[in-house]
Amino acid sequence: MKDLVRNLHIERQDEQGKPDAITLEEWAEAVDHIEGVRMAKGDAEVANPLTKEIVVLPNRGGDAEVFREDCHRWLRALFWTPDGAVRFAEPGMAGDPIVPLACQLADELHARVCDDRGEAITPA
Repeated sequence: MKDLVRNLHIERQDEQGKPDAITLEEWAEAVDHIEGVRMAKGDAEVANPLTKEIVVLPNRGGDAEVFREDCHRWLRALFWTPDGAVRFAEPGMAGDPIVPLACQLADELHARVCDDRGEAITPA
């Protein structure tokens, strides 16, 4: 069975190829330098499409939002994790700004965007 959503992440490695954690402070500073992305405030609330139940997703302090021109809204899309990586879902449509923004953020952090197999992702 094929996954419905492919997860991508921003990761950094040291000179020996070992994981080099991105700190929350580094992440927030990188976000401040890139237009079209900002740190999110508070927890995210989403409605389960089947039950309509509201589910709360806690913000560890590192969630970031991306501005979507097509709907004129800020959407929570990037999630910093305590293990020092930033996770996000691969967009489902062409023209979504998430991968180019993630690549800009990765450049700021001397990191890269990759999939779960470790293969580098570049913006289309």
